[in-house]
Amino acid sequence: MVKVILDGVLVYLAGKRELQVDAGSVRELIERLKDRPKLYERITRGPRGELAPDIYIAVNDVDIRLLSGLDTPLGPEDVVLIIAYIHGG
Repeated sequence: MVKVILDGVLVYLAGKRELQVDAGSVRELIERLKDRPKLYERITRGPRGELAPDIYIAVNDVDIRLLSGLDTPLGPEDVVLIIAYIHGG
């Protein structure tokens, strides 16, 4: 199981700060969050479930954009951090 750490508003939507998810990739992890509809809808956009533009995901403290994006593989010891950040203006 992958350990998922949520921050900010995502904690409120999930009802807890940490989740355990059985997933082989970041994409699969996000798909498995469909059982928490409010959290899933906040993290994704559009009919294909694309990642919302203000969502940051890191695997073992490395931004997934520097890895393989949503196709980044996950192992049972991995820690995934998901943050919804706010833009100033």
